[in-house]
Amino acid sequence: MARPIRGAHRWRPRVVRTAGSVTEAIYGLILAMSVIAVSREYDPSNAGLVAVSVLLTGVVFWLAHVYARVLARSMDHHRMLTRSELRDALRHDWPLVEATVPLVLILALGALDVVPDRASILIAILVALVELALAGAYAARVRGSRMRAAVLSAAIAVALGGAVVLLKVLVH
Repeated sequence: MARPIRGAHRWRPRVVRTAGSVTEAIYGLILAMSVIAVSREYDPSNAGLVAVSVLLTGVVFWLAHVYARVLARSMDHHRMLTRSELRDALRHDWPLVEATVPLVLILALGALDVVPDRASILIAILVALVELALAGAYAARVRGSRMRAAVLSAAIAVALGGAVVLLKVLVH
């Protein structure tokens, strides 16, 4: 088994620094990208509307994930969950929303006319893609892979994230 690369933890991307599920954070990032991409098709000149869409979609999906987790656990345990278990479910899935916050802030720059709306939308998508690439590279480095594998892992993360966005745009 390969040893983790020394110092890799120092440059952890934001998406893996969450207190909850990294899986949910990555999912939230891809979900936000797809909402931004589709929103651009409907109204590419209103970054504020796109920001609200991203945040609300993140919250709705977070609640749906929590609901599914709570139902599954209550069926597994044959009882209602305790408040503590419910809090754990809420906390576990929160990164789905947490990952959208930087993108929403970037989109807010467009809504506040700090940068043009279209530019803030493009920047938000690029930031999400970079974050996915960093997460892929980080995962490879932490598991002990060499730089070549880290670059490949980053490229795969971007390709998969980009494919989800492309499919979302084509379907809509």
